[in-house]
Amino acid sequence: MNHRRPLAGVREVAEYFGLTESTVRDQVYRGVGVGRLGFRVGKYLRWTWDDIDAYVAAQKQQKRAA
Repeated sequence: MNHRRPLAGVREVAEYFGLTESTVRDQVYRGVGVGRLGFRVGKYLRWTWDDIDAYVAAQKQQKRAA
């Protein structure tokens, strides 16, 4: 059974990664880090938790490969 998680907003992403909300918004603007995964829903920035989980896994994999 597929359980959908609600989309994450700037506040949730910032809290999850220990960043400020302005840093997350800056990453969106620059298209880097977790910010590049964000997208607009109306006037709001949103992320899927699946994208965030995949991003974290990729970062861990890069660290192991280095």
